[in-house]
Amino acid sequence: MEDTGETEGLPRFTRHLFGHEASERAFLEAVNQERVHHGWLITGPKGVGKSTLAWRIAKFLLAHNPGGQSDRGDGLFGDDMPSPVFESLSLDEDDTVAQRVEAGGHGGLMLVERTVNDSTGKLRKDIVIDDVRKLSGFFNQTAGEGGWRVAIIDSADEMNVSAANALLKLLEEPPEKSILLLVAHSPGRLLPTIKSRCRHLALKPLADDSVRAVLAARYPEISNEDLTAAAVMAAGAPGRAIELIGRAGVELYRDLAGLLVALPSMDTPRVHALAAKLGAAKADAEYRLFIEMLQSWLQRLIRQLASGQPTTDVMAGESEQISRISALARVDQWLDLWEKVGHLIARADAVNLDRKQVIVSVFASLKATIKT
Repeated sequence: MEDTGETEGLPRFTRHLFGHEASERAFLEAVNQERVHHGWLITGPKGVGKSTLAWRIAKFLLAHNPGGQSDRGDGLFGDDMPSPVFESLSLDEDDTVAQRVEAGGHGGLMLVERTVNDSTGKLRKDIVIDDVRKLSGFFNQTAGEGGWRVAIIDSADEMNVSAANALLKLLEEPPEKSILLLVAHSPGRLLPTIKSRCRHLALKPLADDSVRAVLAARYPEISNEDLTAAAVMAAGAPGRAIELIGRAGVELYRDLAGLLVALPSMDTPRVHALAAKLGAAKADAEYRLFIEMLQSWLQRLIRQLASGQPTTDVMAGESEQISRISALARVDQWLDLWEKVGHLIARADAVNLDRKQVIVSVFASLKATIKT
């Protein structure tokens, strides 16, 4: 992955994808055999590179127009020239088609995603039927540049039932030289009939060393310790690791670890200071990241206690500390705490509880679990 400036981390602008060569080869094989399916379902964990792959495919199709006249040349003998064999989805850095796609100025591409509700001014929780219906007009138009028409749905598992049924009709009667790229984090939420009409590209998490290599190339100024911590927390998803660094996630985890390593003691003033920081109005993303980290830590503790096997350290020596802390309560008590924290977080979101108090309450519950 490679981005600079304000476009850093955005799949639309990413020109390189690391670790998913097998999926790219599978798509190129279909292109070279002139058997490009009209629907492709790209699945995998969040941040693993699904959207980046979809944008790479879109740029490739629009730039090369495989199966079109530009493949075979033009002029007197153009029609007799064999189709080229493509070995990569990559385009030159100065490719004008790729630049137009990135700028949002190519008529052969349409992106379907959650939109803003005009009545509330807020982003919808689902992709609605009106968003998908726009695809019918897009696909039924003659391609203005004589090539492919490409639609990316990101993410397809966010469609409501009406939108999914509208998409199914498009998959059942696809126009010529049109392609639907469905990005899905949770493909189990999709209609079985949608999945059955698509070819599947399953992107798997990368090894920690591979994620670390991606981060090292992007952030040469960051310490090896922080790179390793971000790679482990990302669980094989480079995009997730980039988000963690962008939101100072390693520093936030270090704050959490500093509180947990002191157990059974509790630094109450430090807990309140952190809670005040994360409870601020502009700290929504940081608050949610912290809660996610805390829940993940509890899961690791329970898994390590139940299995007797150490988990991968985010910070050096962490599994040893988890072993020491886990002995302070029984496994059923840790499970009860994990469930209690989950219910508290869900209730806080539902009724808009004060986030500072939520964090204080979580640590109070943690302290109470150790005492029982």
